Amino acid sequence: MGDHTSMNQFIVTDGPETKVEGQQLFSVRLIDRRTGEVPSVNGIPLSILTQSPRSAVASFMRGRSRMLWRIEVEPVNAPLGGSNHGMAY
Repeated sequence: MGDHTSMNQFIVTDGPETKVEGQQLFSVRLIDRRTGEVPSVNGIPLSILTQSPRSAVASFMRGRSRMLWRIEVEPVNAPLGGSNHGMAY
């Protein structure tokens, strides 16, 4: 099978904030400013699915230069009529 389909690697965080029912899920991605791409491991782009986006942003940016990296945060399954634009940090 010569054609490989890329899949995102989702990791669900299990912090105290995730215990509350009904909270919004967010997709959090680290973006390399030099290429505009999400880094990948073994060809799989990394992203995190979480209910604690601030914690995920802090983890992604720990030890990284903001001049080289940025973060995109987007709600997953946003309500109809709601904003579907991601936030960049």
